[in-house]
Amino acid sequence: MGLWSFWLILGVGFLVAELLTLSTTCLYIGVGALAAMVCALFDGEWIPTIITFVVATGILYLSTYRLRHRLVKALHRGAQPTATGMDALIGRTGKVIEAQDCLRIRIDGDVWQVHPTHSGAPLTAGEEVRVVGYDSIILKVEPNN
Repeated sequence: MGLWSFWLILGVGFLVAELLTLSTTCLYIGVGALAAMVCALFDGEWIPTIITFVVATGILYLSTYRLRHRLVKALHRGAQPTATGMDALIGRTGKVIEAQDCLRIRIDGDVWQVHPTHSGAPLTAGEEVRVVGYDSIILKVEPNN
């Protein structure tokens, strides 16, 4: 197995990894390895192929650095961050399932302890409420009118 096959396997491996990760780093390394493979086909020595790999990878990275940042900014322009975790519960509605010792509601099959934010009539079982905030793992709710 020749030196060129090493660089071919390395290059194809990184290009496949690029397809799976979309990070552009694997793309640079894969193209650099393919350039080193071409050098190995003509020369066959390790040192020139390693130099070719480093130079090709570096030139590709430096030539696309600014373009890559502009592209990422353009792709994310106007994007709203998606609420995750507890923030994703704000605005959701649920029904009070337990109103004796402590209030509990069910949202998507999960049971949450809640505290009402209003000082009016107490919440009763079966009443629909809307989540307006949270304190640690206790949801703050108000009647959904």
